[in-house]
Amino acid sequence: MDLSPDGLGARTTPVVLAERAVTEPTRTCLVEAETGARITYAELHADASALADRLEELGVSPGSTVATMLPHSIDTYRIWFALAALDAVEVPIGTRYRGRMLEHILSDSTAQVLIIEAGLLHELQRSPELTAVAARLRAVIVRGERPPGLRLGEASIIGLSELAQQGRLTSSPSPARSHRPAASDLAAVIYTSGTTGTSKGVLVPWGQVHATAMGTFPDGTLNRDKVIYGPFPPNHIGGRLFVCLGIEYGAPTVIRHVFSASAFWTDVERYGCTTVGLVSAMAAILHQAPATEHDAENHLAEVLMVPLVAEHRDFGVRFGVRVCTSFNMTEVSIPLVSDWSVEDWRSCGQVRSGHPGYRVRVVDEHDQPLGPGQVGELVCRTDVPWTLNAGYLGRPDATAEAWRNGWFHTGDAFRYDDHGRFYFVDRAKDAIRRRGENVSSFEVEREVLDHPDVTGCAAIGVPSELSEEDIKVFVVRRAGAEVDEAGLIAHVAAKAASFMVPRYVEFLESLPMTEGTNRVKKAELRDRERRQGAGTPS
Repeated sequence: MDLSPDGLGARTTPVVLAERAVTEPTRTCLVEAETGARITYAELHADASALADRLEELGVSPGSTVATMLPHSIDTYRIWFALAALDAVEVPIGTRYRGRMLEHILSDSTAQVLIIEAGLLHELQRSPELTAVAARLRAVIVRGERPPGLRLGEASIIGLSELAQQGRLTSSPSPARSHRPAASDLAAVIYTSGTTGTSKGVLVPWGQVHATAMGTFPDGTLNRDKVIYGPFPPNHIGGRLFVCLGIEYGAPTVIRHVFSASAFWTDVERYGCTTVGLVSAMAAILHQAPATEHDAENHLAEVLMVPLVAEHRDFGVRFGVRVCTSFNMTEVSIPLVSDWSVEDWRSCGQVRSGHPGYRVRVVDEHDQPLGPGQVGELVCRTDVPWTLNAGYLGRPDATAEAWRNGWFHTGDAFRYDDHGRFYFVDRAKDAIRRRGENVSSFEVEREVLDHPDVTGCAAIGVPSELSEEDIKVFVVRRAGAEVDEAGLIAHVAAKAASFMVPRYVEFLESLPMTEGTNRVKKAELRDRERRQGAGTPS
């Protein structure tokens, strides 16, 4: 493994982009599936450099946090690489976030600038508390048509297109700026699902971004002849990963803001996509569609499926693709991977070899290593600095807890077998995996408890027919209250992101609680669910 200053441990995606802008300036870097818009390496680098100048004039400086709330587009990367040139840090926010979650991220990140899609501006005025947080911003940059008369406290309201017009957006590379992001520089603060409480901002270094990209597919898969397809939003590391892959390997990347089953094969054929990532729910939707004799007649060759569906071999044969899998989370950079011959679909694979030098253990509550077949927490570390998270923004205690004894604690229960294959068992952290989103049960419960007729709530994940999970809430009503399932679901839907809305509701007289700590016994609720099946669907 090359750990020299010029080796893998020092490369970052913005530096690779700058190099490609010189060595292959007219090669396509990025394509928007919805619009067909394209941008070359040279154009992206020049646009980012020009935008960096404009953002610097607005007061964005090294260490500044800039929140973005945008659909996945070429602008996503103009902005990201502009901030990288300034040594500033992006805080991407999901376009479906609203209410308390949006308020929390804007406040917790201490962002002074927000770049937001015009159609989402109304989200900043949903509550007095959120409006007050937004009013503390120094500037709001609007992508799209800027509403006349818009005011948010003392914040300057500026159109993104106005900034672009002030710069020189040409196909010629801009002069190199002095800052070339190092592996230790922060690429983003990405907020987790808040599995054991309020969402935390993960400090993601550029070295981690690079290490994640280099471990996504088995060695030898990617080259400049491939076309990568990433149908994921940009507020997740996975959403940006596929563009980084393309830049690292010199392959064009096609992006779509969210997965669309109806558009998937059209996109693959229109743009000649060869390589794609799918969460299991996406794969299940594609596989459940009526089969035809032409299913294998497509450009697709490789699919990263996370986690695997039991029918992954049938999926591969039907669509003429090979399938691999892996395990990852926002805080790490793919410690477990499979090759193309997956022996057991329940496994996440084996410990990744090569860069960045992963070491993985399954440990007990005292961090003592466990043997094959024993269930414990998965912990990991790497040999190369800055290839895992740098902690949680503003949370030294949470950082110390996660990184205790020199290992990063994933919070996930695993076991491994005699062949070194690792198996996910359960979430030690209390999250629900729904349609590619990690949903915080804590935040779902908080929205349900906001209903005036609810006194108690516990949210759990239940099996979904599309794999992964759906959300079920157990609810205790206030005495004499008449709120029903439909009313409660409508209440949450009006206040929270769509992926946080429960599908099932069951009313109880009381929730099972632990003695002393007075916490809900969710294991008991999960056992109850396994015995009786899912509750009433929305």
